[in-house]
Amino acid sequence: MDEVLPVSAHLTGAVVHGAGRGRGLGFPTANVAADPGSPVPPPAIYSGWVVRHSTGTVHRGTISIGSNPTFCDTPEVHVEVYCHDTTDEFYGERVGLWFVARIRDTVKFTSADDLVRAARQDVLRSEALLSSERGRRVLTGALTAHDTTVPV
Repeated sequence: MDEVLPVSAHLTGAVVHGAGRGRGLGFPTANVAADPGSPVPPPAIYSGWVVRHSTGTVHRGTISIGSNPTFCDTPEVHVEVYCHDTTDEFYGERVGLWFVARIRDTVKFTSADDLVRAARQDVLRSEALLSSERGRRVLTGALTAHDTTVPV
């Protein structure tokens, strides 16, 4: 079962270059360097909204917070978001991530194919959560906080 988060749960940061592995797996991600003092939720896979501060544009997202255990890159925790509705590159942009719900724990998969299969399921679950009443409430809070009325 999905873990519901406070409607106000969000973080802000700048989009930075990552390893580029997500693009190769068919899930290009925006890697977010959280601002100092911006609370980062515990490692897990989340559903959430992405607000681009420069344009006010809002995107549907699946957010991964963790150390990429399948690839054993580093113990460092990364914040990565796959936007369901755009392939734009946001490098250097400031974004806000508004969390709707925690979908599952991060896990080490035995292969990249297993990871891709799980990611597809995560995106489907995230879409359902974003379309839910709760997802719309979080979106309303994000739009109000960023003083934007851009349609999604």
